[in-house]
Amino acid sequence: MMRDVPTSSSACSLGKTGLIVLGTLGVLVAPHLGVPMVLYPWFGLGLCTVMLRGQGLRWADTGFRWRGLGMGAVLVGGLLGVLYAAVNFSLIGPVLALLLGERPDLSDFAFVRAHFSGYLIALALAWVIGGFYEELVFRGFLHTSLMQYLPDGRVRSGLAILLTALAFAAYHAQLGAFGVANALVFALFAAGVRSRWPANLWYVISFHACADMSAFTLIRLGYLG
Repeated sequence: MMRDVPTSSSACSLGKTGLIVLGTLGVLVAPHLGVPMVLYPWFGLGLCTVMLRGQGLRWADTGFRWRGLGMGAVLVGGLLGVLYAAVNFSLIGPVLALLLGERPDLSDFAFVRAHFSGYLIALALAWVIGGFYEELVFRGFLHTSLMQYLPDGRVRSGLAILLTALAFAAYHAQLGAFGVANALVFALFAAGVRSRWPANLWYVISFHACADMSAFTLIRLGYLG
């Protein structure tokens, strides 16, 4: 009996999936390979744009639209981010430190406390890198792509959230075990914000940016580090 030969459409689909996987890995590892901070967001977002088009999608299909930027999204998302930072500082962080037996390594952010200009730069990075770039890549591109490829079923959305959170945690491996665990918890909360406003990523962008801004402010004031 002759074996079934994969059709050209199946082979094309597998090839496209492989390219998307490789492209996604490229986006995730680029910042850890010495690519300058001024370059890797352009590289990552450009590659994500190409991969979305390869799936027949646009950024609007991920929930990102420029016209979605409004006071409501910024204020609500931002307030949730500040509240998360307060809970993280007073509860989540201490519990993780107790369970893991280590404190967060914030040596990379010494410039925040050393110079006021460094603090201002950190606040800008909280929006440009933390809020905008990372949310478009993870809660935007990656989550949407997983929803495209994971099997239909009642657990698909939850599995997409979990896999996205694990990827986000691994992305912060340079921060040590505490940083990875803290990033994982953050990603689950961010997924909750995205799930509440799935058609507008600006809520979770503002959430992320303001959580990071709050953390930098705590470092500046000497409460962290």
